[in-house]
Amino acid sequence: MYLLRVLQEDDIELVRTWMQQDYVSMWFGDADEWVAEMKGRDKEYDFIHHFIVEDNQTPIGFVQYYDYSKIPGEEALSQPPETYGIDYMIGDRQLLGQGIGKILVKIICDKVLIENPSAVRIAADPTIEETRKNVASIKVLEANGFEFDRVSGLYIKNISFK
Repeated sequence: MYLLRVLQEDDIELVRTWMQQDYVSMWFGDADEWVAEMKGRDKEYDFIHHFIVEDNQTPIGFVQYYDYSKIPGEEALSQPPETYGIDYMIGDRQLLGQGIGKILVKIICDKVLIENPSAVRIAADPTIEETRKNVASIKVLEANGFEFDRVSGLYIKNISFK
């Protein structure tokens, strides 16, 4: 059973190690930038909510969500209020291709909606640049109800209230 727990200071080096793996770094970029955000989670990056994913109390991945409107710069203006962005990764190469990514996206989306009941949209960006698309991640997002938005270039899941 997969569970989320809030990232602790002791987890940061583990996440850095995961992010330095070639199958992660090709999509996440510089691990030091991510580590700086994690270390600033109680300060300038307090709008980002970081979690470790555990399977039977063993860390297997990392997920985060953030209030899109609080991203510095113009990007924040491209989405309606109450939009939340997500990021996710599996930390162990041996766990790839087993459907775990699909579960991670569902878990983090559920977390966003529980903690932010007024959310109208969840966004994800599985591309580094136009010519480099993370096809596996795109399939995971689509399996979770995300659709490509040509205007923003993001994958979007609109939340409908019934």
